[in-house]
Amino acid sequence: MPPPAPPSPADRLALIIEGLRRAVAAQIAGRRLAGPFIILICSRLGRLAGRFTRLAARVSAGTAGPRRRAASRQPSKRPRPAYQRLPRRFAWLLPLVPGEAAAYGSQLQHLLADPEMAALIAAAPQAGRILRPLCRMLGVRLPPSLRQPSLRQPGPREPNLRQPPPPAPPATPPRSRRPAPGPAPLPPPHACGPPVPA
Repeated sequence: MPPPAPPSPADRLALIIEGLRRAVAAQIAGRRLAGPFIILICSRLGRLAGRFTRLAARVSAGTAGPRRRAASRQPSKRPRPAYQRLPRRFAWLLPLVPGEAAAYGSQLQHLLADPEMAALIAAAPQAGRILRPLCRMLGVRLPPSLRQPSLRQPGPREPNLRQPPPPAPPATPPRSRRPAPGPAPLPPPHACGPPVPA
């Protein structure tokens, strides 16, 4: 009898998420979390698991091409109420489910380092939209395969449209100062009037 096939990355992720959902639901016993908040967390985790399972199936079937973007819809004017939003800070689930959330985060980090999982992410980059929120809530640092490229790309430098300032005129050497003219010399005595007899 051949040995059973090892679980696929999608199966392993589904097991991690299912265990995490049970750990979250158990917090209602000690009243650590409110019932509606637990339902919100578990629903989000279930959607992430379902999306990844369907994506992995498309990768196996060779139909996991880039999805077409739907027509842009105008944003709703009414923001979602606070009780329908999950936190977005890094590792926000760890203090709410102490111990167990960190353990499942460690399992997720080990799964992301698996070569088979890395190959699946490379074949379907849209998996990042599923895995990044899960990593954020469990405090798992993103591997390079899940990091988003920077949106700000360095563009070509704009030409300097300002005209350069005119060149400075060449420095002229200082002129030597001429001595001021002195008084005119007196004429000789015989040039002024008749000669004086000897």
